[in-house]
Amino acid sequence: MSIRDPRRLVDVVVVVPARDESLRIATCLRSVRISLQQALTAGAVGHVAVAVVGHHCADDTLGRADRSLAGLPHVLVADDTSATVGDARAQGVRAALDLMPSRQGNAAPREVWILNTDADSVVPSTWVTDVLAHATAGHQAVVGMARLSRAGLGAVGLHHNHGAAAAYRRIIRAGVHGRSHDHVYGANLAVRADAYAAIGEFPSVRVGEDRALVDSLDRDGRPVVRPRDVVVSTSARRHGRAVGGLATLLDSLDQEHQAAG
Repeated sequence: MSIRDPRRLVDVVVVVPARDESLRIATCLRSVRISLQQALTAGAVGHVAVAVVGHHCADDTLGRADRSLAGLPHVLVADDTSATVGDARAQGVRAALDLMPSRQGNAAPREVWILNTDADSVVPSTWVTDVLAHATAGHQAVVGMARLSRAGLGAVGLHHNHGAAAAYRRIIRAGVHGRSHDHVYGANLAVRADAYAAIGEFPSVRVGEDRALVDSLDRDGRPVVRPRDVVVSTSARRHGRAVGGLATLLDSLDQEHQAAG
């Protein structure tokens, strides 16, 4: 079955939560836009939409997002009430799905995929088509990998802090098994819309909403694939927007290595 087979044509929404990311959001959304356009050109997708959730933003994140997405179906959500990033992601998913023609009664129901990334991440031009290539094998979720961006690594220490860098690489290698892996990144997580609805959306948790979602899919018996060849680039910053996330891990590795030295 070729990628242009209309029986495999799907709709795709991309959800990006952001909190005071005015300096990064344009770069993220530019990469998302390029990837969606490549999928459209390849005939891999029908309708597309992007949702950006401004989670308690005090800067111009949403304004920059709107300009970056001009001409592309999108929705901006000013979220000043959600207590958790799980809530913010769930809001974004609902808003993005509402833009799909099948939700508006303008088209027959069609398979919809929800792709998630983060505002401090950059997706490759092949991201959408790579995800959908795994979807054609019958999987209902695609859990990709993330690599640390080289930009800024030296400034924050990990690039020169060989002990901390080695510790992080060990963590990553420990979760890799052949062509699969155990890691979960909200910056690179895709799920089919019907499977997402069946397990009840992103949970309302302060951290780990991405892993909790994947755990729910596993418990529900949904086919989940964890390919190593679907990779996005994400920030190596030490002060992230969610305590307990990747930035917290990187900061703790730096501190542990400094204490040991």
